[in-house]
Amino acid sequence: MLLDSLFSRRVVVLTGKGGVGKSVVGAALALAARERGKRVLLVEVAAPVEAGRLLGGTPSMGRETEAVPGLFTLNLDPATVMDEYVRHVVKLEMFVRRILGSPIYRRFFAAAPGLKELMVLGKVMVLEEARARFSHAPLWDLIVLDAPATGHGLAFLKVPLAASAAVPVGTIGHNARRVLGLLRDPARTALVLVAIPEEMAVVEAVQFHRMAREEIGLSPSLVEILGLVDDLPTLSDMVAVTPVVGLLSTLPPLAPQTGEVARIFTIPFADLMAPGRWVMKMEEHRGRLRRVFYFEHDGELLWGLSARITLNLLGLTPGGPPIPLSRPG
Repeated sequence: MLLDSLFSRRVVVLTGKGGVGKSVVGAALALAARERGKRVLLVEVAAPVEAGRLLGGTPSMGRETEAVPGLFTLNLDPATVMDEYVRHVVKLEMFVRRILGSPIYRRFFAAAPGLKELMVLGKVMVLEEARARFSHAPLWDLIVLDAPATGHGLAFLKVPLAASAAVPVGTIGHNARRVLGLLRDPARTALVLVAIPEEMAVVEAVQFHRMAREEIGLSPSLVEILGLVDDLPTLSDMVAVTPVVGLLSTLPPLAPQTGEVARIFTIPFADLMAPGRWVMKMEEHRGRLRRVFYFEHDGELLWGLSARITLNLLGLTPGGPPIPLSRPG
């Protein structure tokens, strides 16, 4: 199953155009992983309304807080994470207080490009590496990171690459390379682009995918979005379906959902492109004649809206659709 493949990783990073429901998807993934028996940490970055409150829990206040059994939330404030890093490095409380109380330190943190993003990603790396005290088992089975929207998400994820190149030696450069290694490791990290069947959301997702792959060396897990096919109205004309075309690098195990899908089968592309295999009928619905397409294969029937979506997709191939989609002339 798709979710099983996703949940086999240690970190799931979500991004997408603002307003597409990225945070809702993150919470849903965290709940689904928790239902599979995993101990899950949902991490947000300066979220004005924390997921923990929406799940019935209390605000995290910068600490891992259990919202529901097995699901914890953490809302990271970059300035607080930076202060925590100073305490970790300096150790002596007297010096820590002087540094944190210095206006120069505050101005430096506010002005240094990429420092906030690097501190947040470094904190995620620390959480991924955290182990239980006695068993040494991972403290978290899965970390879901609700990253910034695509407009800022690419800059957010590019920071470790830039920092590792700009600071070739020292603690910051070393940690930046460790963070980059975590992000680029497909066995530990999955990048998930969230979109809705709307042009701008898909365009941003496609652009983000290309730039993340070319500039950072990251590839989204499971599905690569290629684009949209034309909207198609349903029989009622009250709802339109917008097909989204994606590419699977590998086909995950599929299992029919009882009550919704009776059987999963595949149709060879060559068969779909054979004109003699398709049948078009003029059928009346609510006083209107409509062209309805049928394709029979292995005892199953592809027809109606599903057939029309398939034919529209085939129409994008160099050979065009195997059967005319509109009346001649």
